[in-house]
Formats: sequence, C-alpha cells, structure tokens
Amino acid sequence: MGKEKDMDKELSGMLRGVPPQNIMISFGDKPAKSLADHVKEQQEKSRQKKRRPRDDRER
Repeated sequence: MGKEKDMDKELSGMLRGVPPQNIMISFGDKPAKSLADHVKEQQEKSRQKKRRPRDDRER
C-alpha cells in the first residue's frame, strides 16, 4: 500500500499543471479519451440519474 501512495503522489506531481484535454486515459478495452471528455461524460451521467422521476424509485 505504501508503493501505491508513492505512485499516486508521483503521478499527481507529473500531471500538475497539464490541461485535462492533454491527458489521455483508457479503462479496460475501451479506446483512450481525454480526461476532459471523461469528466464531461461522468457529469452528464450523474445529471441523468438525478433527473429520474420519483415514480421509478422502489419503496
């Protein structure tokens, strides 16, 4: 677990100041996208979840 935190700090330091559109990430077998696009998609998904009508919820 100590190595993981060191790697997190190292990556954080390397990426500090880099614009999100210049950082490419990939999850699993999906093609790489910019960090800015990934964040935008996640925000849209969370908005869609919040917009669900209350009738869809189980009681």
